Order: sequence, then structure tokens, then C-alpha cells
Amino acid sequence: MKKLINICLFILLYCVLALNAIAQPDTLSFLHITDLHVIFNLDAYQKDLAQSRKHFGQGSVPLKQFLKTMPRKTNSNLVIATGDLVDFYEGEARNGGILNLQVEHFSHLIRACKVPVLLTLGNHDISAYGWKDSLRTATQNVAGQARASWMRSIPCFRNGTCYSRVFEVRGRTYRLIFLDNGYNTVLQGEHGMLPYIDKAQLNWMRDQLEQSPDDVEIVLMHLPLTSTAAMSGSTNEIYTVLANHPSARMILAGHNHKNAIQGFSTNEYNKIVQVQTGAFGQNPESWRLIKLTKENILVSFPGKTETELIIPVK
Repeated sequence: MKKLINICLFILLYCVLALNAIAQPDTLSFLHITDLHVIFNLDAYQKDLAQSRKHFGQGSVPLKQFLKTMPRKTNSNLVIATGDLVDFYEGEARNGGILNLQVEHFSHLIRACKVPVLLTLGNHDISAYGWKDSLRTATQNVAGQARASWMRSIPCFRNGTCYSRVFEVRGRTYRLIFLDNGYNTVLQGEHGMLPYIDKAQLNWMRDQLEQSPDDVEIVLMHLPLTSTAAMSGSTNEIYTVLANHPSARMILAGHNHKNAIQGFSTNEYNKIVQVQTGAFGQNPESWRLIKLTKENILVSFPGKTETELIIPVK
């Protein structure tokens, strides 16, 4: 009887392991876009301000088409957009008042996507626009209000504008860490340089990187690391934390409106690769297909499914 029980337990364990293997995909694929700069109802804003931003005034049309068609065409599981989702959080209206409905319109647009849409905030997403002395003005003094609006409206921000997601790919654990580094000024009393996150988020990021000794981390943020930030003796705290965690293998960023790939040596044996994608708001062909497998991260050429870069994760 005892032998029969042991056999049954073995069969049960085998079935559980087999089902778990079946449940885990061979590849997790997602589309990376950034710098969408969508503006809704541009004509409702102060006429000179609207004129100065008219090049982004029809951005919702290609974005809606992209979200409707490209995940299916590329067999992608997710869409990830790394900031400057809208061109501004609020702006001066034609009647002299303030309009701040961009976030709500954006939330409604992405609901039509058939796969989950994960986001980070950029500097434009927490900015307010005005018009004075024939010039556009911009301030991030509304950042707190803007972040509250994003958290109310967008599911991935429901518990905060920095968050993580964990995915299993054939026994390989990937942890995607989404930072909120859209604030483009270092606060008084804070020591550091751009790209910047405050102390609370920095501690949270460090904790995420230390959650498991076995996972592979990908960091998603808007403002990219720079060569200056990675120089010896740099005071950039994001780079310093990443340099101490070699399991972080890739950064996905935007902001500069260009396609670029850059490697940063974190120590003698390891480096982290930063991938930037061009601005979707300027060219709807600015997207990359990222594939996560058990052995590698595959990064496509901009606007193509063919692989430009392979990052081993063993």
C-alpha cells in the first residue's frame, strides 16, 4: 500500500511539473514604443500654443491603429511605452482657463488594445503648458497632481507610478522594473544628476533588484543613462545601483527621439545594454519587437521584426 501511495505521489508530481512546463511559453514578446506625444482636442487650447504643437495634433490616429493591428501581426504579448505618452498633462485653454483631460483621453484610447499595455511616465506627462510673450512655457510644478491623475486612470499605475512585473519563460524568471524618472530637475538637497529618481524610489529599485538571485532584470524608464552618468566617479545613483547588480541586463528608454544601442560596463566582467527607440509621435514606424527567451533577449531593428541585437542571459 505504501509503495502504491509513493507511485501515485510521483505521478502527481510529474503531472504538476509537466503542466507547469506547458504553461510557461518558449518566448515572451512585447512591442516597445516611446515618446508618443499624443495631444487630444488641440483646437481647444490657446491658439499660439496649439500652433506650436500642431505636429503632434493627430497622434491619436496612428497610435490607435498601431495598438489595434501590430500586437497581432507580431504575435506580441504586451505593448510597453516608456514615457511622453501625451505632450502635456494640462495646458492653457482658448478661454484663458486650464484644461487637464489628456490623461483621461489617453486612458480611453489604450483600452481598445487586445493585449496589456504597460507604461512609464516621461517629463511631458507631468508638465503644464502656457503661452507668454510669444513663447511656450512649461513647468513641472503640477507633477504631484499629474501623477495622481495617471494613477486614477491607468491600470498599471494603480498602485504607484513605479512598479514591477514578473514573467516566467521556460524556467527563466524575468523581472521588468518600471521607473518613474520623468522629473527633469534634481531637487534641492538631493545629490545627483539626471536621469534622476528620488531616494524612496531608489530604495525600492534596489529592493526589486535584490528580490531573487536567479531572475534577470530589465529596467524601463524614460530618461536614458548617459556616458557622463556612467563615468568613473559619477554621482548618478541609478547607474551606481545597477552597477552593483549584474543580473540587470537591459535598459529600455526614450526621450532623445532617436534609435540607439549603447553598452555600459558595470564592472570588469559585466555590462548592461541600453536600447532607445525613436519617437513614435514623429514616425509610427518607430517601434521595436523585444523577445525574451530562456537563453537570450532579442531586440529587433526599428520598425522590423528581424533581430538587431542578442543579449545572452545565462
